[in-house]
Amino acid sequence: MSIQTNLDEMSKSLEKLEQSGVYDVEKYSHALLHQTNQLEYFYCHLVKDGDCNQTFYHVHKRPHVHQLAYFNIGRGFPKELMDGHWCYILKDMGYKMVVIPCTSIKKDSTEANPLFEKDIHIKTQTNVTTCRIQLSDIRSIDIQRLDLRKPFYTVLTSKEEISDFIHKNLFE
Repeated sequence: MSIQTNLDEMSKSLEKLEQSGVYDVEKYSHALLHQTNQLEYFYCHLVKDGDCNQTFYHVHKRPHVHQLAYFNIGRGFPKELMDGHWCYILKDMGYKMVVIPCTSIKKDSTEANPLFEKDIHIKTQTNVTTCRIQLSDIRSIDIQRLDLRKPFYTVLTSKEEISDFIHKNLFE
């Protein structure tokens, strides 16, 4: 298949999705464009001598373990978190980080599911608030997904309390 054939097929599928009226096709196409731009940046600007294994993306500031940072976690299937999200930094592995995405807690939100959700307290630049970590969406992501336009937030809930929750729900 050629690139154009693939794009034509993708266009047909996107039109069908748009006609369904139940999926935000414009937002999805924007996410695809963003990812394509990121790949272009990596392969056309960072890679030297064609050796991808020796090419790394460096950030001038990085979040620490037990902080919240904003990442573009990408797109997946329905019921998975997607696009930009605040994420709890569980482990810094150099060029990748293990993160737990967070969601906001709306007034009509139900109680956290104790098997995979935990409400944590954070300090933003202006106030103390609560968000919900989503253990069911835990993942390892490349540091290139970090959005440096957003600040890093301090997590006030103890690291031990969060670690105990993770251990209990993943390993017991």
